[in-house]
Amino acid sequence: MRLLTTIVASLVLAGFVARGSAQDQSFREEPDSVTRREGETATLRCAIDNVAGIVQWTKDNFALGSDRELPGYPRFTITGDVNRGEYNLVVQDTLLEDDGTYQCQASPTETQQGIRSQNAQLTIYLPPDDPVIEEGSSVSVIAGQPKNVTCRADNGKPAATLTWWKDGQEITEGITYITEDAGEKRKNGVSILTLNPSVDDHGKVLTCRSSNPAMDANKETTTQLNVEHTPVVVVQSNPPLVEEGSSVSLSCESRANPGEVRSSSGSRNDVNYQWKKDGVVLAGENGQVLRLNNVRREDNLQVFTCDATNAVGTNSANITLSVQYGPEPLKTTEQVIVDRGTSATLVCQWSGNPSPTIMWTKKGSSSVLGTGDTLTFPIVDQSHSGAYECTAVVPGSGEDSREVVLVVNGPPIISSFEVQYASSGAEGQIECLSSNSPPPSRMAWTWNGIMLDTGTEGRFTAEQRDVHGGRLSVLTVSKVQAADFADYNCTVWNRLGLTSKIITLRPKEPLPLAAIVGGAVAGLVLILVIVLLVFVFCHRRRKKQGASNESITRLEVRDGQETPPKEKVEIIHRDHEAAKDKVPPPPPQRKYYITADYDDRDYSSKTSLGAPPPWTPPGGTYQDYKNGNLYSNPYNNYSSYPAVSEHSYERASIASRASRASEAQKKPRMMTHV
Repeated sequence: MRLLTTIVASLVLAGFVARGSAQDQSFREEPDSVTRREGETATLRCAIDNVAGIVQWTKDNFALGSDRELPGYPRFTITGDVNRGEYNLVVQDTLLEDDGTYQCQASPTETQQGIRSQNAQLTIYLPPDDPVIEEGSSVSVIAGQPKNVTCRADNGKPAATLTWWKDGQEITEGITYITEDAGEKRKNGVSILTLNPSVDDHGKVLTCRSSNPAMDANKETTTQLNVEHTPVVVVQSNPPLVEEGSSVSLSCESRANPGEVRSSSGSRNDVNYQWKKDGVVLAGENGQVLRLNNVRREDNLQVFTCDATNAVGTNSANITLSVQYGPEPLKTTEQVIVDRGTSATLVCQWSGNPSPTIMWTKKGSSSVLGTGDTLTFPIVDQSHSGAYECTAVVPGSGEDSREVVLVVNGPPIISSFEVQYASSGAEGQIECLSSNSPPPSRMAWTWNGIMLDTGTEGRFTAEQRDVHGGRLSVLTVSKVQAADFADYNCTVWNRLGLTSKIITLRPKEPLPLAAIVGGAVAGLVLILVIVLLVFVFCHRRRKKQGASNESITRLEVRDGQETPPKEKVEIIHRDHEAAKDKVPPPPPQRKYYITADYDDRDYSSKTSLGAPPPWTPPGGTYQDYKNGNLYSNPYNNYSSYPAVSEHSYERASIASRASRASEAQKKPRMMTHV
């Protein structure tokens, strides 16, 4: 049947060149290209006016037949109103094999030529397979090293369109797309993504998204990035600003992959650390924290490095130590010498952390003239001469200052008194002081037509010497006469000019007699006042001592020429009754002394009894360890008074020397305690 149809179609085409005499058949509507998904219905439209020949459809230049039912093609039919010349080709449940080029044709007749329509393309879309990332659900990469990741979607018509996304953001660079022939008009879509992973990509999700005209919705697949990288190191100082003399901790924080290895015994850190100071390895310092004690200003700005190493490699981070310390002078120009009319720059440089604030003042003034390392005067004169102070202040660490002297060279300045004095007949001196810089090259005196630098001229002698503050020229006049009281010109030269000053010598006025007498009287009065004050003071002191002696126990010894077996003792104690009426405080530790005559041969051995005698209960006695005398307490009958402030003693002579009896009778002795 198909062979017969093909023969008929050929005959029809062969007759297309023939023409008729009536109206020619022509296309009122030609088919257009149509795109359909597999399984959908496709319609190719064709309408012919004045149909004279046989109408048929061809596919890829192969005739399908002229029968409207198109035998052999059960899903193909020709529809439309024949009377109106409608020959529409309908393809139901389209398949991929229906994809091709179609044409509507009318065969020629004896009087008319055959016609055929434009080509119409029937395109059948076929969805691809689900996309697949060849590397799997997880992709291991190394930070900084390029890595290709491949996604493919096979058997699509047309080939699937593939796009890449990372954590929801589309990737548009580093993508290579190719297609592969899968047979039967199918295509495989392949997309290759070249990754240049960073540390921040670790854990992010890569998505491959597939699209195709035959798909109702896009399809996608994902993979997670496992970015292995050397440790990312951050070094911190606690505190950030270290006070001099204190301690600081430097911590090395790292983020690495792999950074931790887990085992049956638990987890351990898989990162090793090493500290360096200014590039030199610190032995034994391999922990995450470096402790520095007693930090000094010399440690300021030193660089500490932490090296962190894992299986991928080593990475480092640095920190510059910041030590807070007070101002320290670096460079100071102690003296600056310039000529008048030029510029002057004073330099005073300091170090400190934080950087010190530097202020300039003139010595003796609080007005700030400038700030910074230098103080500049564009044009100076001699009024700028003097000492300047640069003060450096570091908040929280104190302040310090240095002195810079500015010397402005100029013509000489004479600073002597304009009027000076001398006494007639005596030696007189006239002084001329040049007190600026540069030093004078010459100093000369002129008077009465005489000029004298140095040396002697008659009764006049000129001398020069360097003194504090300048150079001094002294004109000495021997045996001053009345004519010498006159004007003297002192002239000073230096390399910048000369200066002269008239100094007048005048006679000293004698001191008036009234002033002399007044001074003498005032001196005498002052002496009398001083004597009176001393007398009053001594009198009051004696009176005070006499009052205090009223309560001192006195023991007078009257020794006769013959010493009885037991010597009578007279007790003198004015406060005896008062002592009974009140409870005295406990006896203080005291030293005891015996008064003696200065003419006593044994005076030196009796002036001190040394340490106080030991305390014994009431009723006991005390023995002087030097002279053997015994002492007893007359208040031993008062049991409620364990001690009294003033002791009365009975004295018994154990071995009184007969040779001293007469002297003792004449000169009573007194023992006091203090």
